[in-house]
Amino acid sequence: MKVMDLGDGGKGRGFFKGYAAKVARHAYWAVAIVIVALLFCPTNYVIEKPGPTMNVLGPAVLNYGDRKVSFAGEAISGVGKSSFSPSGSLDIVTVNVLGSPSSTVPAFMAIAGYFERDSRVLPREVVFPIGSSLSQDEASQEKLMAGAKASAKAAAQAFLDSRGLPGSAAAKAKIESGPIGGPSAGLVFALGLVEKAEGTNLTGGKDVAGTGTISSSGKVGQVGGVASKMIAAKRDGAAFFLAPEANCAQILSSRIPAGLKVVPVSTLSQAFLALQDISSGRLSSLPACRA
Repeated sequence: MKVMDLGDGGKGRGFFKGYAAKVARHAYWAVAIVIVALLFCPTNYVIEKPGPTMNVLGPAVLNYGDRKVSFAGEAISGVGKSSFSPSGSLDIVTVNVLGSPSSTVPAFMAIAGYFERDSRVLPREVVFPIGSSLSQDEASQEKLMAGAKASAKAAAQAFLDSRGLPGSAAAKAKIESGPIGGPSAGLVFALGLVEKAEGTNLTGGKDVAGTGTISSSGKVGQVGGVASKMIAAKRDGAAFFLAPEANCAQILSSRIPAGLKVVPVSTLSQAFLALQDISSGRLSSLPACRA
């Protein structure tokens, strides 16, 4: 058997040591490339963030907190006396979603979203129907918004009629919502119609935001994204937040922004009475979500 003499000043050991170092360097680069590739891989998640708000008592302006986008005319027009000047605000609130039915966020964005205080990382199926497309979702959101406006007008008209006021004006009103879709602005639209038709400052100059679907009979229904909507409401100055009573479980399990009073309601009449209590300062009379 041939024996190799490697005692030549360590040249053999130096060769293998250098070779191992090269392999290690290449391995590190390979691992780094794999990690970077994985971070850019698509996930099954989307990110929900607080969206813009709009005061339905004033001009049609989307408020994003750090910027505003204006549309032509008033948010609600064609109802009430033009001389009436509302005080305070009644804000509809929205959510922004990063991702779509056909496009989700990459892994690095989903990971970052978990550590962002005002973001929620959600499975795509929670936000978008399985099998839907972007165009289908946009069409659906537009249809739901149109339904919310029609229901708000009908609910406001019935409420005004019950108070002996000419509710027919509500049916002829124009509501400008810009690019906002979905059904959850119905409650606030109805309240805005009632305030303008009555010519009475329902909020007493207070800043109020709200969310909730509404039926033509005035029933307030559950909505999604309530945690993000509360953050948007507080961000843009609201001190009170009208929310569907059916959302109380989600509200209690969410982070309620400091200084925001959440008021659960189940009908348009209850929301109207809540605004009266807010206006007069009877805050102890306001309902609250219970565990």
